[in-house]
Amino acid sequence: MGVLHYDSMSNFSLRVQQEARKGYIALISVILISAIGLSIMLSVIATGIDASKTDFSLQQSGGARSMASSCAEEALEKILETSTTSSNGALTIASGTCVYLITSTNGQNITINSTGFLGTVTSKIQVVIASTSPSITLSSWEEVADF
Repeated sequence: MGVLHYDSMSNFSLRVQQEARKGYIALISVILISAIGLSIMLSVIATGIDASKTDFSLQQSGGARSMASSCAEEALEKILETSTTSSNGALTIASGTCVYLITSTNGQNITINSTGFLGTVTSKIQVVIASTSPSITLSSWEEVADF
């Protein structure tokens, strides 16, 4: 090797700067790609969590509806056995509960309002009875927002 001349030193310095720029570009590229990958991963995780919450809410909603139906059926059984047109009651089944209220106007227009509870979800069913003689005939059985 010989003595480095000024021109050789300038070329060497220029090459070192170019290599450093390539290194910075590569580093920034890796950081950007990692950030994009992390964003996608977090989005997928958040979507999965939301789907799990929705599924759990749907399960609780179905359970609350079943509880309300159970109380409505219990009220129908009570009307059938005792001919009552005004009463109330409650049931606890597994992890849910329900309440019902039987009302009528002068023994006619009998209505059963039944509410089922499961976790934080509430479901309400209203049953309207058309007649009780010779057997119970329903006019309607529907889930309602409120009574």
